Amino acid sequence: MKIDGTWYRTIWEEHGEVKIIDQRALPHQLRIVTLSTVLDACVAIRDMAVRGAGLIGATAGWGMWLAAREAPDSNFDDWMLEAAASLAATRPTASNLRRAVERQLAAMAHEDSPMEKRRVAHRVAKALADEDAQFCRRIGAHGLELIRQCYEQRCARGESDPTVHVLTHCNAGWLAFVDYGSALAPVYAAHDEGIPVHVWVDETRPRNQGAALTAFELAAHGVPHDLVADNAGGHLMQHGLVDMVIVGADRVTRRGDVANKIGTYLKAVAAWDNEIPFYVAFPSTSFDFSMDDGLSEIPIEERSGEEVRWVSGALQNGKVEAVRICPEATSARNWAFDVTPARLVTGLLTERGLCLPREEDILRLYPEESLSAREATEGVVRYCAQHEACLLSAEEEALTLDLSAVRTLLHDMGLIGEYAEGISYGNISRRVGADGRFIISGTGTGAARHLGADGFAVVDRWMAEENRVESHGPCRPSSEAMTHGAIYAARPDADCVIHVHSPQLFHTLLGGTAPRTPRGVAYGTPAMAAAVRDVVTSMPEAGLFVTAGHEDGVFVFAPSVEEAAQMLFEQVALLDNDR
Repeated sequence: MKIDGTWYRTIWEEHGEVKIIDQRALPHQLRIVTLSTVLDACVAIRDMAVRGAGLIGATAGWGMWLAAREAPDSNFDDWMLEAAASLAATRPTASNLRRAVERQLAAMAHEDSPMEKRRVAHRVAKALADEDAQFCRRIGAHGLELIRQCYEQRCARGESDPTVHVLTHCNAGWLAFVDYGSALAPVYAAHDEGIPVHVWVDETRPRNQGAALTAFELAAHGVPHDLVADNAGGHLMQHGLVDMVIVGADRVTRRGDVANKIGTYLKAVAAWDNEIPFYVAFPSTSFDFSMDDGLSEIPIEERSGEEVRWVSGALQNGKVEAVRICPEATSARNWAFDVTPARLVTGLLTERGLCLPREEDILRLYPEESLSAREATEGVVRYCAQHEACLLSAEEEALTLDLSAVRTLLHDMGLIGEYAEGISYGNISRRVGADGRFIISGTGTGAARHLGADGFAVVDRWMAEENRVESHGPCRPSSEAMTHGAIYAARPDADCVIHVHSPQLFHTLLGGTAPRTPRGVAYGTPAMAAAVRDVVTSMPEAGLFVTAGHEDGVFVFAPSVEEAAQMLFEQVALLDNDR
């Protein structure tokens, strides 16, 4: 986002220091503050110098790095656990904060020395911030289509003014994240494309984030907007002055209940009564898949009642002062968030697209999150997984293009997909470099006909003797990652591996002389990896083999994606000709 021609993020590293925009001073003053210690980060989060789900998470990530710099070598791990607890306690509702702290601890746990732990903490902090910005950019691209459709519908009706009117609540823009924002990202994208869009800005008592922050952002970007009292939203909707409501979220349960700034629920009720679409925009880091019922399970932060009793603003002389708005003897309560039930939400807008606020639809976008409910069933990861959730690099993302194209063909042929029980099958991978790394489709992604880059992961290391896989990417790698790794390790000539399920092909190959693993060896285990290594080592050239202990499982490996796919297609064609 630009302010007076200068581009800013809300948090950044500069010459080894962490800088933030102090949002308590906005809109009257642009004040840059340095965070030097983990205590500085805790105070910034608790006192709302930084606020908004994504930015809180990014600040916690940088706070863990600051803590790592302070931690003594002699007591490093205990120090970091205390720092993590302090950060996690600053604000209880947003799940991004907890996720960031846990990710930092997990990343550092696999390093031996304090020096390496500090290095990893810095890398993870930077990744958390970059991912938040990129996720929000993608939310903007997906949400742009909603605004564009509304604009085109207004034009088709011949309306004299086709401007799209969006109502938002609180601040879910650039200032609430590292960049771009969630609820406002589609607005900025539409405005930049020349689509006429106007925003109704709720003042958002008691801290007035709408009046102070959302209005500040929109004015800086040149987006037409009007500030309205919090209670005006229902009136605007009744009189046809709102085309859609877009709000952010601090925590979303697996069935689509949404915790957001206090007052969001009332806007959702008014939108439902007036048949106006109500969208919630947020990055997936705001999901809490451990929670089901938002009303009973999401912790709601209660802040000081003084925030309700006092307001601050600029006087006519420009001086910023605080004034009390109630009798001195009056006490106040101050709940910071409320929960909007999924039944009032039209759609959830994340970096992976739009979905209905229902568990089954959410899991179609995030199939890897369904694993916790199926830990002991077929088709899940059985190895110890150390996974760093992050975006793929541009080079890695480019490698997914032909993999995805071939996978779509296999999906159309029924060789990759999902069983009626919701269990996914089939995966595809390719070698990344000479160091043994490979990129593979994600676990639980079988249902999707087309996988974008978000559906792949890079396996950095696999250790059969330790039953462990280390990976990074937007999703976790397939449950067969260890088997793919065994092939790449044993066969330097293999640059692509495809695993499909086909009862006909499986039994045909099993009834012939095709190479195979023993029937007693189960999928996704170190024993399977060893058995596959033995099988492919004995094969004179690239080709197909059967995993006899993994029903319907057929593997093919070849020097390229095209050759592997061609081998498989030829075998399927032979089957069809024999019928």
